[in-house]
Amino acid sequence: MSLRALLNATMHDLYRWRRMPFTAATAVVPPLAMMLILSTLSIGVTTDPTALVVEGRGPYSIRMAQIIENDTDAFLLTVCDNATANAMLESEQVLAVIIIPSTFDSDVKNGTGKVQLTLYNVDYDSSDDVRRAVAMSVVEFNEPTFAPPNPSDTNSSSTNPYHVSFDENYLRATNVDWFHYQLVPTFVLMALNVGLVGTAVLSSIDEESGTARMRILSPQRASTLVASRILGGAIVCLLLITPMLLFSEWIGFISVPTDQIPALIGIFAGTAVCASGIGAMVGTLIKGTKHVAFLSTVLATYLFILGGGFSAIEFDPRWLQSLSVFLPTTYSIDALRQVLFYPNPTGVPMSLAVLWLIAAACVGVGALLLRRSWLHG
Repeated sequence: MSLRALLNATMHDLYRWRRMPFTAATAVVPPLAMMLILSTLSIGVTTDPTALVVEGRGPYSIRMAQIIENDTDAFLLTVCDNATANAMLESEQVLAVIIIPSTFDSDVKNGTGKVQLTLYNVDYDSSDDVRRAVAMSVVEFNEPTFAPPNPSDTNSSSTNPYHVSFDENYLRATNVDWFHYQLVPTFVLMALNVGLVGTAVLSSIDEESGTARMRILSPQRASTLVASRILGGAIVCLLLITPMLLFSEWIGFISVPTDQIPALIGIFAGTAVCASGIGAMVGTLIKGTKHVAFLSTVLATYLFILGGGFSAIEFDPRWLQSLSVFLPTTYSIDALRQVLFYPNPTGVPMSLAVLWLIAAACVGVGALLLRRSWLHG
């Protein structure tokens, strides 16, 4: 296979990409929409709009209010008076109203202290989040050791009324917020969708228009033309994802350790090659360019979801764990999270090895189907 001929054929496919704005939009818009949806969801699922009314003025009331106000992971708080809080609840501006009553300090001293909670319980999931958060704040008031230690906090009781405590041990040195944990894997979805849609649509167009037959009859070897199709799809993935990663690094959304840059390149290169190989399969097995574009996007989305795009595969049902073993996205998403989130990503080499093994299989099957389609189509 001539390298120059391969590059010329690849450049021809890249030029055709530029002349297909609809296909480009089909490849890019769904992942961008997914990013937007996850960004919006992160606002709703991480913090709940809540009104806090502090009627008590003693040290216990102040202490209880501080605990609730410091829980910024659970509450999007508005501190106000009782009338304003009720008006906000009636107009559905807040999900709940927390009241620390005027008698709170005296009630605490005689063992009857209560924090009042009024919930707009239209959504059980959100209501339960607020309920648990308030309960945890009350527990922290009674026993500060149940909360993460705060060295500057000197106003805490040394008495444990529950006579039970616990020790925490973290397996990871870092904690990842919901927003980053969910949004970072969409880079994999972008690479997957672009490579899959682009390669599939070009292959489908060639078969429908008869261009494939003409290309096979050209002086170029069939293997060169097939390799250029798959290489072109992979290059388009990398050309698109690279500036996105650089921009994300520049604005501080991600931080890539210098020693992990080769691993990051391996993740997206392997994903791009997988996507191009799968795209070649779809483009030859499915008839109709519009059907191919639609199915490619759906397939990329399902691969993303089943590969752990929304969750940790290790804690999913057994049947899904068994299925995910064969999916390239399982390894690309897991490796990407390890590289970007954790200081010692020990599992990355194994994930990369399996990802590239699946990529080789996808390219092999895709190239075989594409060549057979061109020769016998």
